[in-house]
Amino acid sequence: MIKGLVYISKTIHEFNFEELHELSEKAANCNKQYGITGYLYYEKKYFLQYIEGKNKDIDQLIENIENDDRHEVLSIQVIKDISERKFPVWHMHQLTKSSLMQINMENVLIDYLSYCSKNEGRDINTESIWRMIDKLSKFRKRLSYSLNS
Repeated sequence: MIKGLVYISKTIHEFNFEELHELSEKAANCNKQYGITGYLYYEKKYFLQYIEGKNKDIDQLIENIENDDRHEVLSIQVIKDISERKFPVWHMHQLTKSSLMQINMENVLIDYLSYCSKNEGRDINTESIWRMIDKLSKFRKRLSYSLNS
């Protein structure tokens, strides 16, 4: 069994295209070694990242992420005992706004998790969060095709 984790963080400074590309390439190479898959989305100084993998590897990765002084983690949601990966071939796929226009759920997740972090986690509907992640995973083949063409 594996677990999934989604988090939102606010960056200290605005990341440019080169910095984001370098970050996602470095993360993809590291994640591949540990069998971690997922995606990274960035907009307006906010990161939204979904990762999935073995419990111990995800725990170590989120500890590293929380200790990274380039950003502050605002909210983390975890789902345990996933039987099947949602993003099996994306070791750290960088999603962009243009690749998400057909879905546009990332901003909803960012807004929702930001709201929850400001309200100290009160009224978090984790079922809704995981439904959004599931919807995004169902579009992964179409997204992969459009990003590679």
